[in-house]
Amino acid sequence: MKTAVIVTAAGASRRMGGSIPKQYMDLNGLTVLSRSVKAFCDFSEVFFICVTVPQGDVEYVREMLEKSGLRADCIVEGGATRQASVYNALKNLPADTGRVLIHDGARPYVSEGVISGVLKALENSDAVIPAVTPKNTIRTAEKTLDRSALYEVQTPQGFSYPLLMKANEKALEDGFEGTDDAGLVERIGVSVTISQGEYSNIKITTPEDLPVNIRTGMGYDVHKLVDGRPLMLGCTHIPYEKGLLGHSDADVVAHAIADAILGAAALGDIGRHFPDKDPQYEGMSGNKILSLTMDILKAAGFTLINVDATLVAEKPKISPYAAQMIRNTAAALGVPENCVSIKATTEEGLGISGGGNAMAAYAVATVK
Repeated sequence: MKTAVIVTAAGASRRMGGSIPKQYMDLNGLTVLSRSVKAFCDFSEVFFICVTVPQGDVEYVREMLEKSGLRADCIVEGGATRQASVYNALKNLPADTGRVLIHDGARPYVSEGVISGVLKALENSDAVIPAVTPKNTIRTAEKTLDRSALYEVQTPQGFSYPLLMKANEKALEDGFEGTDDAGLVERIGVSVTISQGEYSNIKITTPEDLPVNIRTGMGYDVHKLVDGRPLMLGCTHIPYEKGLLGHSDADVVAHAIADAILGAAALGDIGRHFPDKDPQYEGMSGNKILSLTMDILKAAGFTLINVDATLVAEKPKISPYAAQMIRNTAAALGVPENCVSIKATTEEGLGISGGGNAMAAYAVATVK
């Protein structure tokens, strides 16, 4: 019997927050959705895979899956609800489909064992759901429930294709909205078989459900000291007889920090995002570069944890201004001051800065 799979990924992921939907977030080199699709690609029983996506995202998802070497025989736009999205996909399955698995695109950890268990149970049942018993005590407002009689339902849920179409059409006719596909089937009088789920088969719903992906980047910048320029370091004006030469305000501390942040998220460097040949960046402050860098970081789905910068300079003495540099830099980054460290050292008359003709800065940034 031919088996098709519908991977549902048309939700807006409002509970996740962030700048991109959870199904497109990175999970160790693949998106959450890609990992969910990948789980079914190697099953010989699966002859057709259909993915539901948000309005306007069909080509985006097609390219994303192709880039990862994954197949999707059909990508359709979802409806206003999950139930509507599934029904859209059901109508696009081949006519000779015998059974169908419905899987949440936000369950990227589903194992071969869970999928095989559902397929095996479908040999003797028209409706199968994987489930686990709750680990925690569960109660209503009035009383504690017997958790040995309760189940946490997972996906993929498996059904006879004609049965699931009938259940969806009946729900549509009655204006009924269920919470899952099994509920629609039960509503027309068909009992559901429970197969063994796994506690690791979680649905990613809030940021706490994603593993913390910690990354570290390093930045470096150097500029020549010249007469007639203000000295800007760490988004702060430092009184001195010379300033740093550059297309922007040449704030080596800010530039090194920006470079480290971009590097941590593998987003290139400041030369790529703020080229010194582009007139729009002429005279741009370190404050502005850091603010724009944070916009780039957030758009890529990352959060800054902390930065640590070291200025290398012979003169002037930086310690009287260090606290202000930290305050201003933290404000530019939009993070608390205790997430920013700025300090200074000399090269004892050696190296690039030893002659007092240049300043350099190193920075390390950690993002998640």
